[in-house]
Amino acid sequence: MKYIKVIVGLLLIPLGIFVGSYISLGGGNGAILGGILGAILCSILFRSGPHWPSSSSLDEQYQVNNNEDKQALDNTVRSVQEAQLEDQIRYKGLDHRF
Repeated sequence: MKYIKVIVGLLLIPLGIFVGSYISLGGGNGAILGGILGAILCSILFRSGPHWPSSSSLDEQYQVNNNEDKQALDNTVRSVQEAQLEDQIRYKGLDHRF
C-alpha cells in the first residue's frame, strides 16, 4: 500500500504538467503551474493518513515504552534526590561536630 501511494503521488506531478500544458495562460501555457499544483497534491497525499498499516500499533508501542521510560526516569530522579539529601545531612552533621 505504501508503494502504491508513492507511485500515485509521484505521478501527480507529470499529470499536472501534462494537463497544464493544455491550459493557455496569457501568451504561454500552464505547464509550470500544473507541475506546481501536482507537487502540492503529492505532498498533501504523502502527509495525509497513516503512512503504513501498522502505524497505530507503533503509536501504542511508543506509549507503552514512553511510560516505562518515564518510570525509569522518575526512579532515577528520586534516587538522586535521596542521595543529595543524604549528602546534605552528612555535611550539616559534620559542621555541627566542629
